[in-house]
Amino acid sequence: MTTTEGALSGYDLESEAQVGSDRKVDATSLRQLVTDLLAASKYPQDRAELVADSLVEADMRGVSSHGVSRTRIYSRRSLAGLVDATAEPLITGKDRAARRVDAMNVPGQVAAQAAVMEAISGARQLGMCAVGVVNSNHCGALAFFLKRIAEAGLVGVAASNGPAVMAYFGGRSRAVGTNPLGYSIPRPGGPPIILDMATSNAARGKIISMARSGVGTVPEGWAVDVNGRMTTDPADALAGAVLPFAGPKGSGLAMGIEFLCGTMLSGITGSQIGDMYEQWDRPQRVGHIFFAIDPASWGTPESFEAHVREFVDEVAQLPPAEGFNRVLLPGELEEAAESEAAVHGVLLSGTVIADLESLASDLGVAAELLFVEASA
Repeated sequence: MTTTEGALSGYDLESEAQVGSDRKVDATSLRQLVTDLLAASKYPQDRAELVADSLVEADMRGVSSHGVSRTRIYSRRSLAGLVDATAEPLITGKDRAARRVDAMNVPGQVAAQAAVMEAISGARQLGMCAVGVVNSNHCGALAFFLKRIAEAGLVGVAASNGPAVMAYFGGRSRAVGTNPLGYSIPRPGGPPIILDMATSNAARGKIISMARSGVGTVPEGWAVDVNGRMTTDPADALAGAVLPFAGPKGSGLAMGIEFLCGTMLSGITGSQIGDMYEQWDRPQRVGHIFFAIDPASWGTPESFEAHVREFVDEVAQLPPAEGFNRVLLPGELEEAAESEAAVHGVLLSGTVIADLESLASDLGVAAELLFVEASA
């Protein structure tokens, strides 16, 4: 077995060859299937529903790298005892503006949800609240949780570290996670403004999708192979390392997030964090941090809403660059995609559909997906 083959053994690449064509699936039936698959993988029902919600919402928003394609790996790690879907997170510092959640190795979404609820409660009480999470797992898209903070009328900021799959600027080997960062701002009369971005050139999940489907090549500058050489081959990129966006800028942000979510919270960083695809002898021990800020701490709710409206209007009136219709707010495209998917179905690749159906067969779950046919 080559170095590349060994590194990729947990990704199920060979078993996920393209089967059938891309199709649109009714969101409700998709959510039910993913819930049933997780419930059959030792997840309590309410937690299976939460995780399914996060994965389906990601696909609805066009962020397939964090969508239902993750169902199999979540199931495998739970059944292998590497994630404890029944544990209860331990929350300390509930009377302070800085609180701590020991996730106790629960699914990342469960830990993040507990942290978000604490952050919202603390911000309403104290004006702002930061909640650090330790001993967690992959929590899906941060936007899912940032949206909940904004829906509570609060400003949100979130970050997470992850397994070392990215090289720092100037390096050629894995040293840090793709460490995402995001924010959310409540918007009166409209959906919240939400940014959710990896500090790599692209979310590594996109490369995983390419490798599993056998479709597409990695754009130049996204990744290096195990020898530190630039590559466009998805399998070589997975075995090697992705690269930070904008060179030293993305690298510096990733390093800062690693400090916040690792060094500061638990001391667990870099290679100490388990890779959910590649390491089957230990839990992940991921760290997250969530901030919730009450804008009323600096004025009235009415004045904040007025200021947000003014800001949004100013952006909308900016002259667009050539080739663009207008300047978009962060999250606008994703919000439009989610609304479209709610009515016309969630677009899934044939590979993901086949994988869900195969996992359902493995777990003895009925795969009752409702496909949405295109109207004439």
